[in-house]
Amino acid sequence: MTADGGTNTYAGQAGNVVLAATIHGGVNTGPRVLPVPRQLPRAVTHFTNRSDALHRLDELAVAGNGIAMISGPAGVGKSGLAVHWAHEHQDAFPDGQLYVNLCGYDQRAPLRPEDVLHGFLHALNASVDGVADDLDAMAALFRSLAHGKRLLVVADNARSAEQVRPLLPSSPGCFTLVTSRNRLGSLTAVDGATPLPVRPLDVPEAVLLVERLSRHRDTRAATELVLRCGGMPLFIRIVAERASDAPSLSGPVAELARDGDRLDALSTLDEGMDARMVLSWSYQGLPATIARAFRLLALHAGPDFSVPAAAALIDRPENETRRILDKLDALNMLEATGGGRYRYHDLLRDYAGERVEEEETPWDRQGALRRELSYYLRMVDACDRVLAPDRKHVPLDHDTDRGPAPFSGHDEAIAWCDGELPSLVRAVHQAVELGFDDVAWKLPVALVYFLRLQRRDTYRLELSAIAVDAARREDDRWAEAWGLICVGGAESDLERHEDALGHFTEALGISREIRDRHWEATCIYNVAWTLRLLGRPAEALEQQRQALAIHRECGIQRSVSIALTEIAALELDLGRPDQAYAEFERALGGARATADLPTVGKALHGLGDVCRTAGRTSEAIEWYRQAVDVRRRVGDRFGLACSLLDLGEQLASAGRPVEAGQALAQAVAIFDALEDPLVEDARRRLADLGGEAD
Repeated sequence: MTADGGTNTYAGQAGNVVLAATIHGGVNTGPRVLPVPRQLPRAVTHFTNRSDALHRLDELAVAGNGIAMISGPAGVGKSGLAVHWAHEHQDAFPDGQLYVNLCGYDQRAPLRPEDVLHGFLHALNASVDGVADDLDAMAALFRSLAHGKRLLVVADNARSAEQVRPLLPSSPGCFTLVTSRNRLGSLTAVDGATPLPVRPLDVPEAVLLVERLSRHRDTRAATELVLRCGGMPLFIRIVAERASDAPSLSGPVAELARDGDRLDALSTLDEGMDARMVLSWSYQGLPATIARAFRLLALHAGPDFSVPAAAALIDRPENETRRILDKLDALNMLEATGGGRYRYHDLLRDYAGERVEEEETPWDRQGALRRELSYYLRMVDACDRVLAPDRKHVPLDHDTDRGPAPFSGHDEAIAWCDGELPSLVRAVHQAVELGFDDVAWKLPVALVYFLRLQRRDTYRLELSAIAVDAARREDDRWAEAWGLICVGGAESDLERHEDALGHFTEALGISREIRDRHWEATCIYNVAWTLRLLGRPAEALEQQRQALAIHRECGIQRSVSIALTEIAALELDLGRPDQAYAEFERALGGARATADLPTVGKALHGLGDVCRTAGRTSEAIEWYRQAVDVRRRVGDRFGLACSLLDLGEQLASAGRPVEAGQALAQAVAIFDALEDPLVEDARRRLADLGGEAD
């Protein structure tokens, strides 16, 4: 029945759904027939590749009543993909193609499903009399009209599953494409939609798009343009089409490269193509707590971040923070990279950076960064205490000292430092920029033992130099001496021995000035160590004995054991293997007593060196095997490679080429990963085995 008491009668005719008549008081007013709906908007020009996604849509289209949920960040080309595929497959849907821009992320308000259904029903020649504004009735009528038909429905730019669900036909011959910045997980869980995430274009595909649109053939400049646009087709099109009137790509690329100018460079006179506005449509609809998290996370200096680091920045509990990050990931405003880590899509970081500068006070920004830097300092210190429990550790203030980190052993501590290293390096620079000099010297010093274990010597030197400068600004002579010792250690491992000797000597002077006997002994030890590397063993031995005496006076057993390993090595260099063996045994006993595994590994390797020198091959093999086991446990990659190298050589001497080849191959792999020149020696020894190792 219609609102005025009439009845509606529907009949199929030549592929159309025809409203035969509306009866008003028994009078037929005549048929109203519209053509088969072909509502697809114009497809984008120069559509580029997306072959995998197109193939997946082909597969989904043949399934009964399929729904493809195309999601991705702003500007990634979701609508372009959907419309391109729809145009290519119009013939598969002879009963029509219905299209609607739902304005989920737009300067206009999101469309109500009632309004969309009104248009769909009209396109299908149906009257909405009697069902207008009744969503359930309109949706039921739409499903009835679609029954038995082959219809394609494109619901573009959706904001929520509730906006889309009433638009879904139920007929097996229909297919629905949904695009959204939101993954619309409930559409997948409840309605059986198949998720199809869209990622930025690969560089070769994006470069091809730039060259087609700009008409410039400059692969290098086009590649830089693509990277500056984050591989996003919308933003690539904006710049490339503007570049078509320029003499080359260099000008647009330079504009994109200027700090703070990228979003300006991605604007046009057309508001719908303004990058800043396009991104704002995602941000403006966020709840206040999530919006604040989105912008505060832009303060993080590293390429990605963990849940605990994010929790420190936004000052929320970790469980709540994880929910916030997952929500932003579902909205494609962040990307989950695995292992509990997240990152911004490239241009969204710029936009979030603008928002945090405009919407947060300097005090709030500084407070957020102070919390994150304090978190990093506490975690690095906890790692340091696991890796070298008897080493001197940085003092933590009350705000930073919040208890131990949950590291069960060396492997977890090393894995955490390794995963966070890019962020930690940038955090140190950030501390300097903010004037947090206490963090700027403590963080590098706490990290230095890990860096030495992993042979990240360039990072180690850079960060140690920053620590020295920060300590000097703090007027902290004790911290300055420690920083200088760290600088010298990095220089020594980089074979800059004269520079190292100068910094160790400078640190020694400060240690005596402030009357710190521990630092004095440490500096003397390092001076002696450097003298040995410079080929001056007699002088070095005299200095090491001075250092040993002070270490014993201070009662620090770890330092005593370390000094004994150096004295033993010097005795061996001076041709006194018996004395060397005895000193290495004393060092091993002391290191085992204090569970100082790195020094245990060094002493075991030293005993192997003594036996190798004396021609006691079987004993040398056994000592080197033990050294390999310990150094592998503590993550001492360089020491492990050295022990494997010498073990392989001794195994070869003992006529055990297969075992020798295995040890040498491992040494080659580690030295190669460390980019250490000893890799050539290891390769030569492996090659000398020839067929014997097969």
